[in-house]
Amino acid sequence: MSQPETPSRRRLLGGLTATAAAALLPAGRENVAQAATGTGAVGDYNTDVVVIGGGYSGLACARALVAAGKQVLLLEARDRVGGRCLNINLPAPYGQYTVEGGAEFIGPTQDRMYSLVQQLGLKTFPAYNTGKQINYIGGKRTTYSGVLPWTGLYSTAEIGIAMLRLDDMAKTVPLDAPWNASKAVQWDNQSAQTWMDTNLLSADAKSLLRLAVLALLSVEPRDVSMLYLLFYIHSGGGLTSLLSTAGGAQQDRIVGGSQAIALGMARELGTRILYNSPVRKVKQDAYGIAVSGDGFTVRAQHAVMAMSPWMASRVAYEPFDGPLQYRMQMMQRVPMGSIWKVHCVYDKPFWRDDGLCGQVTSDAYLTKLVFDNTPPEPGAPGVLMGFIDGQDARDAVLMTPEARKANVLKAMSIYFGPKAATPIAYTENNWQSENFSAGGPTGVFPPGVLTGFGAALRAPSGRLHWAGTETSPVWAGYMDGAVRSGERAASEILGQ
Repeated sequence: MSQPETPSRRRLLGGLTATAAAALLPAGRENVAQAATGTGAVGDYNTDVVVIGGGYSGLACARALVAAGKQVLLLEARDRVGGRCLNINLPAPYGQYTVEGGAEFIGPTQDRMYSLVQQLGLKTFPAYNTGKQINYIGGKRTTYSGVLPWTGLYSTAEIGIAMLRLDDMAKTVPLDAPWNASKAVQWDNQSAQTWMDTNLLSADAKSLLRLAVLALLSVEPRDVSMLYLLFYIHSGGGLTSLLSTAGGAQQDRIVGGSQAIALGMARELGTRILYNSPVRKVKQDAYGIAVSGDGFTVRAQHAVMAMSPWMASRVAYEPFDGPLQYRMQMMQRVPMGSIWKVHCVYDKPFWRDDGLCGQVTSDAYLTKLVFDNTPPEPGAPGVLMGFIDGQDARDAVLMTPEARKANVLKAMSIYFGPKAATPIAYTENNWQSENFSAGGPTGVFPPGVLTGFGAALRAPSGRLHWAGTETSPVWAGYMDGAVRSGERAASEILGQ
């Protein structure tokens, strides 16, 4: 794993900015910075390494390479950095407050994210976790404390035992090569749903484990390999870690929103980033690698594809040899999860006065998972954030905005009472509509893919290297995993 950035590295970043920018000037252009706010890259460029994708993996990769003295150009298809991480301002009259439209939480052992927070002069604050949680299963609303709700003696015991079994099974899956687990074929030949149907008897236990899969991957249990689910659990330190707020993956938020980290890295990289520049083709030859899009070509010694497998599959590769064909087959089989985030804004977080922390698990309505997403600033309005995941997210695409909002607010009123039915403002973020994301929060491996194609996940294809949170052995699917993957790709290049 990469080591935390040293002070000398930070000084180096600043010192290299001017010289690297000058080296990246295309023929006939005076200032690369023009491309950062214009229509995209234009002309021919030459650099040491071209990084494709301005999410956390691409930014971390470029940052590490620049610190090591490499000339780098980062191509981003959007007009912004951050990938599946996006800050949004609340609607009027609360437009000065920021919430997260995409990835947001960080927690213990996500060392790369906490390191970046410190290096960039940012701060974290704890996700609100004071009070009881709400469970709405089988049409019955209850409140509880701890990791598991009480759904009856048998079902509660069954889900508790199942979680322990899953953690034990997950520990046997090698993080660097899950396809080499002793039971890899057995587990990869079945979905998580198949395992649940075989090993769980109570409907409540099945509902809760389905909600856990939705919370982690935004897919239905039928859509994910049991082997991949076990790897994911191991990668994140166990189910309790993954599902918990305090002491778990949802422990902290970043003041100013999680995209503030991406924006901070982008400021350091400056004119090395060209926006509005989607890549169409990657071509290797005896002299290096050429990355091209509409009206531009970048020649380099190495390229890093820093994006999800599915998005990387939309690029043309030449020569399209056996190893690349093999990886393409993998990439085409790793779809994105299906997810929306909705925010309901109120004049204050009234649920806190009722002794509730704002967290909900439910088997009804579109928003089955809810968090208190109130900004940390004094005087900020109360915000309830709901996830719409899996089949619900796909169904929501086909609903009218009015019907979708009505479904969400009906759910909120059942969870939190009549006050929740009439928010001051309401926002939606549909990640299926993002052309350069195609869903979220991460790519997911269906049955058969890891054992069939896992060896291609991280292996470089000549001068082309692969990054993205899906390639990280640790905290795969999370922002921390994305950063680790970018730094790993940089280390591959620096070691050659």
